[in-house]
Amino acid sequence: MFRGCGLLWQLTLLGLLIRPVSDETAAHAGRELRRYQRKQQVVKGIWFASGLMMLAFPIADFMVTLGLFTTFLCFSILDESA
Repeated sequence: MFRGCGLLWQLTLLGLLIRPVSDETAAHAGRELRRYQRKQQVVKGIWFASGLMMLAFPIADFMVTLGLFTTFLCFSILDESA
């Protein structure tokens, strides 16, 4: 019984993950990919600068605050709605 439920669950996930790409989104996929890669480069730079600041000022409160702020900022940049 459980084996059948697991197989059904896997097939459901496979169906959710593999969706046909419509023609409308396929035309813009390359441009969006390049745009997202540029955003990733900006985020890498932010994390690099944040890491250097953490090394320069090794105070636990500052490091935690900076890490949380950097995480928020990077998620905001990588948000796909913008």
